[in-house]
Amino acid sequence: MKLNFENMGIKVRTSEKGIYIKGSSHRIPNFKISGDVALFLGLLFGDGWMTDRKRALVKGDWKIGLVEDDKGVIDIFSELVKNVFNVKVALRFRKTYYEAYFSSRLIYEVLNRTFEFPDGYKFGKLKIPKMINESKELLTPFLRGLFSTDGKFTIYKNYPRIGLDSATKEFIEEIYIALENLGFNPRKYTWKRKEGGKLYGLYLNGKDQVKLFAQKINFVGDKRELLEKYVSSCFNASLGLKPAPS
Repeated sequence: MKLNFENMGIKVRTSEKGIYIKGSSHRIPNFKISGDVALFLGLLFGDGWMTDRKRALVKGDWKIGLVEDDKGVIDIFSELVKNVFNVKVALRFRKTYYEAYFSSRLIYEVLNRTFEFPDGYKFGKLKIPKMINESKELLTPFLRGLFSTDGKFTIYKNYPRIGLDSATKEFIEEIYIALENLGFNPRKYTWKRKEGGKLYGLYLNGKDQVKLFAQKINFVGDKRELLEKYVSSCFNASLGLKPAPS
C-alpha cells in the first residue's frame, strides 16, 4: 500500500533515491505501508512522542522518539526506523529507562498528517489510523507494537491476564472493537486515579485468551519471552508461534 503525499503542508518531491523535501538531504526509499510500518506505529502510539508543532516551527526541532524501560523494544524500534525511514536513531540511557529519538521534518509530517499521530501532549488525541484499522494485515502488527509498550502481562494465582490502558477513552473503544473483530473476548474497565483523571482500559482474561493473543498478536521485547514461556508450559506445546522480529 502506497501513501498519498498530498495535503501534507509541505511539498514532497521524488527522485530515484526516494521521497524528500526541498532543502533536506534525507531520502526515504520506496516508502509504502507494510507490517514493519504498522509495528513502528504501534510502538510510537504506545510510548512515543513528537515535538510540539509550534516549537518545531520556531526551533526547527522535528524530533520523534520512544521512551521505554525494555531495551529489546528500543532495539526493535531503532531497527524499524533504520529499515523503513533510512534514519539512524540516537540512543540514551536515563538511569531507569531508555530513549531513542531522531529528527526529520518529512517523517514528522507523514506521522502527523497521514497517520494522525499527535504532536506534543497525546492526552485525548489518540486514535487508530484509518488505513491501519481497515486492514487486518496491518492491524495485527500495530496492536503488537501497542501492547508491547503500553500493555501488560500478569499472572495472579495461576490466572493470566493481558491488559492495556489509556487516558483516551475513544482509543480504548477502538482497540476493544479491533480485538473483537480478531476473535477475542475483551473486558473493559475504568479507574479513577488520584491525579490525572480517569484511566480507561481492557483485559484479555484467562488461559484461552492469553493463548489466542500469543498466536495472533504477541509482544516484542521482554514481554514476548515471558508470554511464550507461560503459554508453552501451560499448554505443553509450541503452538506454532511466529518468530520474533529481528
